[in-house]
Amino acid sequence: MTIIAKVYFSHPDMALANVIMTLPDLEFRVLQEVSTDPEHDQYFIVVETDDVEGLEEALDGDHTVASAQRMSEYDDQLVYGIEFAPQAILLASRVTSEGGFSLEAHRHDEGWIERWQLPDRESLREIWEFAQDEEFTLDIRELYRITDQDRLDSGTLTDQQRRTLAVAYANGYFDEPRDITLEGLAEELDISPTAASGRLRRGMKKLVESSIHEVTD
Repeated sequence: MTIIAKVYFSHPDMALANVIMTLPDLEFRVLQEVSTDPEHDQYFIVVETDDVEGLEEALDGDHTVASAQRMSEYDDQLVYGIEFAPQAILLASRVTSEGGFSLEAHRHDEGWIERWQLPDRESLREIWEFAQDEEFTLDIRELYRITDQDRLDSGTLTDQQRRTLAVAYANGYFDEPRDITLEGLAEELDISPTAASGRLRRGMKKLVESSIHEVTD
């Protein structure tokens, strides 16, 4: 039976390992709306940062990155096309080889949080054993069947979006009149107003999408 697994993992040779270690406050995620190129291990990364120069220096010095090119802007964020070096160990490739695919991938602490859709528990076991052989730190945070619709829908929010919405609600951002401005909310979260606005917009969009299953005339 098809399953969804939400996992956290870390490794010295994981994707963007040096960027994660040298820029602890940098937030980024894989752009799932754009297909990857599995043959060349190319991914599109969406980044929230005010320090573009520092980011690009970190990318140049990252041993897991073969090439990185700034492609465009996406929803007020920067998009980089990343081709990974042969020494990079990518669990996403293993997920694909087991007949699954990634629903979400974003940086978290000193590693990655990813949600995988897999054909069965056996495929997850194979990935787990591969990760253990490669000495990954791997923690399965959630595991459920894809038929658990309510839980699947709530999992579409990233940790950053969920926290932003929670802080906004707790501080009266959605009250009328508002008890906190966007700038005040950004200060509470220690991010820029642009980043706060983007997280709110994307988080609210996902909540609406998960609540509306069918629209009829």
